[in-house]
Amino acid sequence: MRALLTAAVAAVLVIACAGGGPATTPAGTPAVTVQLSAANSAFEETSLTVPAGVTFAIDFDNKDSAPHNVAIVGGPAGAKGEIFGGPGERVYVFPALSAGTYVFHCDVHPNMTGTIQAT
Repeated sequence: MRALLTAAVAAVLVIACAGGGPATTPAGTPAVTVQLSAANSAFEETSLTVPAGVTFAIDFDNKDSAPHNVAIVGGPAGAKGEIFGGPGERVYVFPALSAGTYVFHCDVHPNMTGTIQAT
């Protein structure tokens, strides 16, 4: 009887939690991955879109020999990837953003900028 009651409570909790809120993923597991590249000390894509409220990743391709990274201004604390020289690629996993528009830039080259739309 106790096992049946435990199973019933678990089923109710699963049903109650299944709807209504934003999609979520376990910490560190990106819900979506977007592509971004840099060449000639400029981002080739200057506008990115990600879902709001979920962890996401940026697959960053640094085509230059110069060091670059991606940092999100106004995002969660520490929302930036490591700086590395290219050519090379890194996948940066970022925490969920609230709905809105954010600026991203390269910490080494602040003139390298773009926007990220969390919808």
